[in-house]
Amino acid sequence: MLDVLGALTVVALWWFAYLLLVRHDRRRVRSGFALLMAVHASSTLLAVLVFRGHPLGELLLLVAGALGLIGALALGLTVVVGSVAVSRWESGLLGRLSSALGGIALLVAPGAAVMLVATGTPPGLGIAIAACVVAGHMGVAYLVFLGATVPYQLFPPHRESTGIIILGSVLYDGRVPPLLRRRLDRAVTERERLLSLGVDPLLVPSGGKGDGFTPAESEAMAAYLIEVAGVPADRVHAETEARTTEENLILSHRILDEAGLQGPYIVSTSRYHAFRAALLARGLGLDDEVIGARTALSYLPTATLREFVITMAYRVRWVLAALPVTVALTILLVRLLAPA
Repeated sequence: MLDVLGALTVVALWWFAYLLLVRHDRRRVRSGFALLMAVHASSTLLAVLVFRGHPLGELLLLVAGALGLIGALALGLTVVVGSVAVSRWESGLLGRLSSALGGIALLVAPGAAVMLVATGTPPGLGIAIAACVVAGHMGVAYLVFLGATVPYQLFPPHRESTGIIILGSVLYDGRVPPLLRRRLDRAVTERERLLSLGVDPLLVPSGGKGDGFTPAESEAMAAYLIEVAGVPADRVHAETEARTTEENLILSHRILDEAGLQGPYIVSTSRYHAFRAALLARGLGLDDEVIGARTALSYLPTATLREFVITMAYRVRWVLAALPVTVALTILLVRLLAPA
């Protein structure tokens, strides 16, 4: 009974912490960590109810191992599918092959570790621990990332704003490709929502990289908004200098501020990129919220993997700081599962 009450209390505390973090600011990786801990606590409570009388410490450890396994398999599957789906223009044969092998290694590592633990030999246990540490640590990091980014993508903000910034992407022969067109269409949809509320926002397509032969990204975007989407020309102001997402945000803010508008503003991009764009906005001290357009399924695994790597690179100190915890938990789990 005490185990159940204790587990229930922990469940309530972690879910409260998650909801509090999301309410305060959704644009933080720690919300993904809080969600993972809430899921861990909830799963442990279920295990306590199912396996009554089993030591609570062992259940906590087994649930943690199961989550690490799920994360490693999810990451491995994402890598493998992404390496198959990516076009030969985006990555050569060697790059796709090495990526696929890395994903397969993540998928195989848990099963190989179990077989090595079953041997009961010191070398086998040592290799099993190393494999579990790598796969489990990466798997947990991936679950934290998904826990932060997926809710942000699925539940976009509905705020009033006088400006919409549209992040650019590469043009194809000077034309707006489908991925960029979806970003623009998403911004137009958001504009229509704001118009229904009595707000006529200024749209700022942002992106440079033009030359004497091809237009800047934002110029092609502005042409699409005016000529295809029917946005009045005086409500579109192209930002033509940005080379990075940070510059997109900074320079677009400058245009909107100089037009006499006041933030925070809304940023339109692809759904897979929305959370990282929000992280960048927060890091720049901007209170913008980001909305995302849908992404083609064939492109989604590769895009998700890239966003995961870049986002974790922003938090590499925390990833490394958590590594000793993963090592300790893995050693305890291997000892628990190893034959006597």
